Amino acid sequence: MSTLTIADQIRTLRKNRGLSQEMLAENAGINLRTLQRIETGNVEPRGETLRMLAQALNVTMEELIPVQVSATVQIEEDPGFLKLMNLSALTLWFIPFGNIFIPLGLWIYKKNKVHGANELGKRILNFQITWTVFTYGLAYLIIFPTFYEEFYIDPFIMLAIMLALFLGNTIFIIVTHSKIVRGDENVYPFSLKLIS
Repeated sequence: MSTLTIADQIRTLRKNRGLSQEMLAENAGINLRTLQRIETGNVEPRGETLRMLAQALNVTMEELIPVQVSATVQIEEDPGFLKLMNLSALTLWFIPFGNIFIPLGLWIYKKNKVHGANELGKRILNFQITWTVFTYGLAYLIIFPTFYEEFYIDPFIMLAIMLALFLGNTIFIIVTHSKIVRGDENVYPFSLKLIS
């Protein structure tokens, strides 16, 4: 059994075929920056990206994914789960902090069982925690001074600001969903790295 990571496997196959990163990215039809991030292990290729890399390297997808030492846990391809984990953050409309707790539960449950779930889960959680701290922190800063009559903001303006932030998060989740469907690895780029 090989202990190589998928990043090692792709880099080794690319070098064995005498390809530069630029050449492989062009042959696979993916962004050079995406390939660089894959080869450094910052991103795990999934779905369509994995298929295009395998095709460009003239190997099967199974050959591209190295066999891990721990064969007791089988890693499965489940793009539907990745979409569900992302869309679960929309529960922020119905459950207080649902945008953190629901994706967190799904991530913990499947992070070592579904290919790509660990990386995507960390990105979702980092973004949602960052958004929550910013949104509720802003609300606190606006509301708290009113108790001391030092500053007053119209409640309707406050409501409009909060609604705009919730809508912005919702739009971002939906845009990310379409990226996951297309196999784009560059999702949730703006957030604090709280979970690494």
